[in-house]
Amino acid sequence: MRVFIAINFPTPVRRALVKHQQTIRNAAQSGNFTHEENLHLTLVFLGEVPVGDLSRINAIVDTVVCPPFPLAFDEIGRFDRKGKDIWWVGIRRSRNLLDLQAALDDAFRRAGYRLDSRPFTAHITLAREVRMSDPGDRRHLCAAIAPIETMATRVSVMVSTRIGGRLNYREVYGKDFPT
Repeated sequence: MRVFIAINFPTPVRRALVKHQQTIRNAAQSGNFTHEENLHLTLVFLGEVPVGDLSRINAIVDTVVCPPFPLAFDEIGRFDRKGKDIWWVGIRRSRNLLDLQAALDDAFRRAGYRLDSRPFTAHITLAREVRMSDPGDRRHLCAAIAPIETMATRVSVMVSTRIGGRLNYREVYGKDFPT
């Protein structure tokens, strides 16, 4: 099963993100746009793991201590993939977020999980494989936005499955941050 650790968002935040996604969709020739209910912030991607690992994964998440903290999404950007770009909403630098991600990354590495070696870039993927109708649109769409703010109060163990050809993310375990 395909597993990742994430922060999920309340409905009003996801709806605000979808408005920015729609701006990209309107300028795109084609793309694979993230469904509203799947918008999240990945902290650690574990990939394919045996079902029997879930209790171990949950226990690792339980070892990480973090207070609730604010998050602000404040820019739209893209990862250049030669005309099949990944578009995202970026998250304002947050010491608490970076500490949480580093603690989770370290705990899973010490437990023997092989993780991506690229540095953590806090973002929410809005769309993949986007081809712009007019490539010049890339420049004006990558910009600062009015901040969308929320509180991070929980970390989730998520499972990714494909149901009827549609990607579905489901929380299988969650840990609320102590207040």
